Amino acid sequence: MTATPGTGLLRQTARPMLRRGLRAAEAGVVAAFVALVERQARVGRLTPRVEQAIADALRHVATTSKGRARTGSPAVRELVDQFHRLCYDDGQTWRKNTWQGRRTWKSPNDLWLYQEIIHALRPGLVIETGTAFGGSATYMGFLLDLEQKGRVVSVDIASRATPPHPRVTYIAGSSTDPAVVEQVRSMVEPAEPVLVILDSDHSERHVYDELQTYADLVTVGSYVIVEDTNVNGHPAHPQHGPGPMEAVQRFLAERSDFVVDERMHRWHFTLNPHGYLRRIG
Repeated sequence: MTATPGTGLLRQTARPMLRRGLRAAEAGVVAAFVALVERQARVGRLTPRVEQAIADALRHVATTSKGRARTGSPAVRELVDQFHRLCYDDGQTWRKNTWQGRRTWKSPNDLWLYQEIIHALRPGLVIETGTAFGGSATYMGFLLDLEQKGRVVSVDIASRATPPHPRVTYIAGSSTDPAVVEQVRSMVEPAEPVLVILDSDHSERHVYDELQTYADLVTVGSYVIVEDTNVNGHPAHPQHGPGPMEAVQRFLAERSDFVVDERMHRWHFTLNPHGYLRRIG
């Protein structure tokens, strides 16, 4: 039987390197995979035989060492990114999530981190830009019920739903409109922690403007969380154009009082990579 194009490359280069566990060779392994996939794409598809060869080889990638993720490995990073793209592009994942019947377009990993942050901070006010269906606003309202304190204010120029919750206030308007900003500011209680979550227009310019507008309301030790930093090829939706990640990079280059909280990457998959910005001063 004639070998499928690229299979020999995989056998000769990738598989033996993975078996030997040579970390220095992993960049070459990833390059071999890329060359293989690109070659098959030119002929129209990945054949079952090539896909099986890739799967067989990937089983030899050591994802952890001594109980820690091998995040310095190019092969492991590519595995994580590929899983990320699968979760993002599959229409049956985060787009189907609900909280108490309300559509909630978030990763469950991020929602878990939100409850950890809210429990630790016990904020007096959570500011959310981008209401959408109101699922995340009511989710955080329920979390604040458990803490027996705090309110949520959710701002959207055209929300699709505003489900009622006694701790949630909805504001219709642009998150950067001075009148809206002043209304939000009036809800801040002195000496109470403030948490900010930005999830509205995902263009770089708008997210940067939101960061400029709301970052100073964040109390020391709390966060401004910039959502969907994964788009524009970080690693999802490469066609998006400059967006939240680029806004974060620009913001952090100008501010020394916020840092990326690397602890929020412990699940390896988040829709907000490098988006959990903790205020330190």
